[in-house]
Amino acid sequence: MPRRLCCGIAAIALALAAAPAAHATLALVPQLVNPARAAPAPAQPPTLEVAYYGYPDRAVVELPKLIEAAAGAPPGKLRFLEALYGQALVAAGRNGDAEQLAERLEREANARHDDHDLADAWLVKSGVQMWHGDWAKANALAKRARALLKDDSEPFLGYWTAMTIGTTARGRGNFEEALTRLQEALALAERADSPFRRSLAHYQLSTLYLAMKQAQQALDASAEAYRYAEIAGSLPAMANARMAESAADELLENPARELASMQEALALARKARSSVSESLALINLSDIRLRRRHYGDALELARQALAIARAFDNDGAIATSKANIGFALLGLGQLAEGKRLANDALADYERAGAIAETADLLAEYSRYLERAGDYKGALALVHRERRLEDEIAADARERAVLEIQEKYESEKRRREIEWLNRQNALNEAEIATRAVQLRILWLLAFAALTSFAIVAWLYRKLRVANGLLARKNVDLSVRSSRDPLTSLYNRRYFQDFMRDENTRPERRRGGESSTHALLLIDIDHFKQINDRYGHAAGDAVLVSVAQRLRDTLRETDMVVRWGGEEFLVFVPAASTAHLDEIAARIMSAIALQAIEHEGCTIRVTVSIGYAPVPLPPDDLTLSWERAIGLVDKALYMAKLHGRNRAYGIRSLRRADADSLKRIESDLQRACDEGSVEMQLLRGPEADALAPSAG
Repeated sequence: MPRRLCCGIAAIALALAAAPAAHATLALVPQLVNPARAAPAPAQPPTLEVAYYGYPDRAVVELPKLIEAAAGAPPGKLRFLEALYGQALVAAGRNGDAEQLAERLEREANARHDDHDLADAWLVKSGVQMWHGDWAKANALAKRARALLKDDSEPFLGYWTAMTIGTTARGRGNFEEALTRLQEALALAERADSPFRRSLAHYQLSTLYLAMKQAQQALDASAEAYRYAEIAGSLPAMANARMAESAADELLENPARELASMQEALALARKARSSVSESLALINLSDIRLRRRHYGDALELARQALAIARAFDNDGAIATSKANIGFALLGLGQLAEGKRLANDALADYERAGAIAETADLLAEYSRYLERAGDYKGALALVHRERRLEDEIAADARERAVLEIQEKYESEKRRREIEWLNRQNALNEAEIATRAVQLRILWLLAFAALTSFAIVAWLYRKLRVANGLLARKNVDLSVRSSRDPLTSLYNRRYFQDFMRDENTRPERRRGGESSTHALLLIDIDHFKQINDRYGHAAGDAVLVSVAQRLRDTLRETDMVVRWGGEEFLVFVPAASTAHLDEIAARIMSAIALQAIEHEGCTIRVTVSIGYAPVPLPPDDLTLSWERAIGLVDKALYMAKLHGRNRAYGIRSLRRADADSLKRIESDLQRACDEGSVEMQLLRGPEADALAPSAG
């Protein structure tokens, strides 16, 4: 789920963690809160570190007193106290005070030319940016701080920097960098022999493994986080570890253990009296109850979480709690109030610039509206989600790697072509020079023969170079027009093809009863395939579906990887009746045979929208962009009405400009009103599908 652990908009945490960081038991706090006690033992940094995490309001009161008392202490100790103070200000939501502290530390560091103090200031600023959800700025500030730490004389700063870079890299989707830095932080915690820091590092690694869909690794890391939190005596850290364990159990499809772990996390947070951890546990429990459709319980838990979040003024927790309340009300049939709260939460996410979390929230919101029967509202949210996914390129990690590799290969090929062109220019210049020499020395037979041989050799070399250049150009043209994963034509090739097609004289193919046709195909529940089996399995499904489309269709039909899990088929000549047969054949070819991947059997169905072009009965001609938009509307009708089906546009009853505009705006309504005649084809029934072993 999109809101597990980190609550969506911003980290409910100190600068070290993207969820409430591990904190101390109450037994440690009075020793620090009441310095007037008789002969108190001097507080050691690990004790301070453990005691104040999870209690930011108390920390922002007590730490300035300790900083004032340590005015003559060594710089390292004072720097450590100021770092804790900066983190506590961020966790308490006092970002203005945190920024003022960072500015003061930066001015003093520049005056003393002290790189360590400057790194301290930038890490506090990074924490403020994390709180606001700006992972990119937070990551850049932490890396600037890291560049200043040229030795390991400040172990806490090194650990804090590695944790911050790792956490912000995970927030940006850079999992490789996140894993490297979090493992570095764990090594530094082990070197410092700090169970508390080891617990924090294992917790963040568990959160990273969850984002990478590596459930077992996440479960193992959460167990280590709990073990070291217990050694450190930190109840909030133990609560966080149980929350991570619950999320891993969700991925492992262990619902009983998932619920038990989250309930234990809530009990630990309440025992610790940490409002930060309690709010997060309540949010996650509400989320579990929502997924199980226990809407009354989910509503009560979300309201408790909202009250606590408002008490410590955390925007992320407030927005997520409002979303859960809204979804629970929708489930209970209170549509107006549920939509109001869900829309408020959505606006909060958008204001924070949390694009990926906003897309996840839109998807979840649309599912609740669909269950409530508000199909039009659900469709509007699906369109918004798709626009956001286009921005961030969902499934982006694997595709980004492929694009980077393709870009590198393309640049390499271009450099080779440029080199060949330069060689050709040199060869041509050399040929011209030799030709002049041949004309001058034609009376010298031996010299003439020698020059002739040289010229012949150079001409041969030029032909070889030209042949190589031609092959490189052909190869570059093919690669630029093909999708690297499925080897189908890509969107750019189709757009170029249609522009060329529009410049040709209008003609029919295959007789007067034939026409062009467009079919837009979308794999059903593709995100669930990625979530359950991993992105490698998702790629295998895309490759298999592409092959089945090639096998099912004619060689003259063009199959295009349109984007993500969508495919476009352009049929140059087909009758209207034959178009229905094509759509039915595609659904059967994909659904009737499961896809095998690494021991898993994956059942796949598709939804299809299709239409002849031009549109009957008046042969209404649309631009190909508008035609695809119309087919896309038909596809969404198929998805909203149950998937594993196809909706085809047979004819327009009214083809004037106003009617066409209404049809393009709301195809479902136009169909209900009789403005357009549509054909519904259902895919293979469930009992017709072979049994699945996956």
